[in-house]
Amino acid sequence: RMLDVAHDDRQKDFKSIEDVLFTELDKLERLSREGTALTGTPSGFKALDDITGGFQPGNLVIIAARPSMGKSALVTNIAENVALDHGKAVALFSLEMSEAELAQRFLASQADVPGDHLRKGRVKPGKWSSVVGASRRLAAAPLWVDDSSDVGLLEVRAKARRLHQQHELGLIIIDYLQLLRPDGSQDSRVLQIGEMSRGLKILAGELQVPVIALSQLSRAVESRTDKHPMLSDLRESGCVTGDTPVYLADSGSRASIRDLVGRDDVEVLALDPDTWTLERRRVRKAFCTGTKPVFRLTLASGRTVRATGNHRFLTIEGWRRLDELDTDTHLATPRALPAGGRATMTEDELALLGHLIGDGCVLPRHAVQYTTVERELASHVCDLARRVFGDGVLPRIRNERSWLQVYLPSARRLTHGVRNPVTTWFEELGIFGLRSHEKRVPDRVFEQPAEGIAAFLRHLWATDGSVWAENGGSRVRVYYATSSRRLADDVQSLLLRLGIMSTKSEVGQRGRGRSQWHVQVRNRDAVLGFLRTVGTRRTAVAAEILHRVEPLAAHAGSDVIPRTAWRTLVQPAMASAGTTTRALHAAIDTQYCGSTLYRSNIGRVRARRVAEAVACEPLRRLAASDVSWDRVRSIEPDGIEEVFDLEVDGLHNFVAGDIVAHNSIEQDSDLVMFIYRDEYYDPETERQGEADLIIAKHRSGGLGTVPLVFQKDFPRFRTMLHDPERHG
Repeated sequence: RMLDVAHDDRQKDFKSIEDVLFTELDKLERLSREGTALTGTPSGFKALDDITGGFQPGNLVIIAARPSMGKSALVTNIAENVALDHGKAVALFSLEMSEAELAQRFLASQADVPGDHLRKGRVKPGKWSSVVGASRRLAAAPLWVDDSSDVGLLEVRAKARRLHQQHELGLIIIDYLQLLRPDGSQDSRVLQIGEMSRGLKILAGELQVPVIALSQLSRAVESRTDKHPMLSDLRESGCVTGDTPVYLADSGSRASIRDLVGRDDVEVLALDPDTWTLERRRVRKAFCTGTKPVFRLTLASGRTVRATGNHRFLTIEGWRRLDELDTDTHLATPRALPAGGRATMTEDELALLGHLIGDGCVLPRHAVQYTTVERELASHVCDLARRVFGDGVLPRIRNERSWLQVYLPSARRLTHGVRNPVTTWFEELGIFGLRSHEKRVPDRVFEQPAEGIAAFLRHLWATDGSVWAENGGSRVRVYYATSSRRLADDVQSLLLRLGIMSTKSEVGQRGRGRSQWHVQVRNRDAVLGFLRTVGTRRTAVAAEILHRVEPLAAHAGSDVIPRTAWRTLVQPAMASAGTTTRALHAAIDTQYCGSTLYRSNIGRVRARRVAEAVACEPLRRLAASDVSWDRVRSIEPDGIEEVFDLEVDGLHNFVAGDIVAHNSIEQDSDLVMFIYRDEYYDPETERQGEADLIIAKHRSGGLGTVPLVFQKDFPRFRTMLHDPERHG
């Protein structure tokens, strides 16, 4: 943060576009007069400089590769070229190699002596003159190295600034980014890397010097058949499968993450881990990151998301990778999601849709019909159809065995171009032709205000739902049953838009067909919310159950704060306040049980009392938060699939599958290059000693691949002669 203050763009004054244009025209005139295309610090590799025009002042350049590809060798070669051939000062921060190792590398490259010979003192007599000559040239070069292994961004900035004042630097090199010590308070490694790359970009802009930072690529490269690196391998985050639903803050609806690719109008909900509140944030980009192994993460509530092992989810102790979670970990999920703000469907449409999705049949080459055992429901559906479609349908009821069939035929004869209006409606909603186990709620329902969603659920519940009480109302069962897992997911998500938490579970049928999925509303507060908001079509029954449930004592159930909070938040606050365990029990009006108190999760009501008793503001925020903590039930391998990610402004997370998930962070680079050597993966390749320098991102120029020769004994890179036209 100190770096941001030292170079705060908000303090810069406006410049007239006239002044900016005159500066650029002067530069163009000079370049034209000199007859050169180089506008920045040359790398010493002509094919690369032809594409980039040299490393530009103020630019951050990322060079990335898997381990042992030659990252350090390439930047030491570039440092030699810049300092020796062009006389520009270079600052090299080496966080991995010592200054002695660097000196040996420089000597090996310049003296044309294998590095192993230098390390072991086996320099041939005829090569000593080369070593001495290389030493003299290097000693006179404006090349400075710093091998501090534990250095942070602020220290790098201070040292670079001092050196720049003394020698006017032409290039700064960081070897490598992931070894920089984080100076900030971010506990997420993803955010730390993002902050450091942003800080290096600010440093480059402040000194108007190009900064090259080496970066390690993720293991995702190894999981692909094609091992050539991609930009997604550079991002420090995981990915989710393309069918993952993402909550859209502007409409209250949701969209599969794959459908967000290419859109620039998307806002999502993101969680602020400092305040534990959900806020609207803009999506910078959505993108595919390739095909990778994925896992199915299932929570105790039944929520699921399918993601790569390195995708991060929020625990009470910070962001953790999926492959680091266990079944005792609680993850942050939204307590509620805002419903849409604009009604685009009438209550009659929502009611009829609820009935037809629940017990209707709208299939190709099949009569449009609705099945029930209740005469009242059959008549109600007929009335709804008439109100929605007017004289376009001719509803009729027929007794068939113990069932009542409601048929909704078109009032017009069906010919080419004339269709049943119910069929047309379902096609417009995107749900025509779905069989029972395939049914889902159309996206348009998710966009409705809370009243519309409640109306839809009320009538859907009349088909395969249940609301009943036993034991004098002490036990109430509210659930919906379906053979469609997708429909169960949708119902659970719609309830969340009404602030009603629920659980979803699979119920086997013991060989009698497909499993059923039950969405259950369990704890007292959720049941009360359901009865007051959704209710039932039999209002008298709902009122009676509500009357019985309201006097019952609230129970935390699953709505708790993980017990880790005792250790991380409460006990430090107790120590600061001088509060003993016995005094805490008394303050929260709880029977004394010693340290046993700290072994349980904390209900939100109790958490508020504890926070007040020990003056613990972080716990108070948690108790009043937008978060429900959901325990991990299982993590299972789930195949190999195309995966996607988002980049979200500011908070860098989003709600995916009704779970808070981390996003990708693009490093603040102007130029990104990857090193690829085929012999690293295939020792028998015909491309022995060859390397590709892949320009994957270039903010102000072209992309391409520069072929190089890699001489691993020195180690060094050289320009490939007779270039097979692979760059430009």
